[in-house]
Amino acid sequence: MALIPNAITVSRGLCGPIVMGVLLVLHSNVLAFTVFLFAIVTDLLDGWAARLLRAESRWALFLDPLSDKVLTGFTWAALAMVGHAPAWMAVAMIVRDLIVGVGFWWGARTTGVFPVARPPGQISVAFEGTALCVLLYHGPWIDVHWPTVGSLLGGVALALSTGDLLEYAWSRLRAPTTT
Repeated sequence: MALIPNAITVSRGLCGPIVMGVLLVLHSNVLAFTVFLFAIVTDLLDGWAARLLRAESRWALFLDPLSDKVLTGFTWAALAMVGHAPAWMAVAMIVRDLIVGVGFWWGARTTGVFPVARPPGQISVAFEGTALCVLLYHGPWIDVHWPTVGSLLGGVALALSTGDLLEYAWSRLRAPTTT
């Protein structure tokens, strides 16, 4: 029972390559959107299951953001490859995730403490998830150009997360060191 939350988390990461395959091989936006939406729901379920089963662990603190980055990285790359997202935005999002991932690993390794998501980062994740859903689906609906809407939402997510990353890095650089 204790492994259920981690299995849910891993399933989210595995959805990233599936979304990419569906877009690149099957050319099905709706199926890719459905897989991505399932993955987003698992982000809510794994934490809930961990608390319910009393299965919270340090391993999950590492696995959860890694699964998120794999899901979104593959999705951004696939969207750029099929022309549904600006390539510069996909590259910026993936590079940002790599910087955050390395910083997360370095912070945990040097301090023994896993950094937790802060409110601006959580808000940017909500914008990013919404942007990816819009860019994946982007079908005709109420006469709106959805790729533009998705790109604008992605831009907001990128701006928020970059600002949060810079503020966090600045606060860590100014923090007193203990020897």
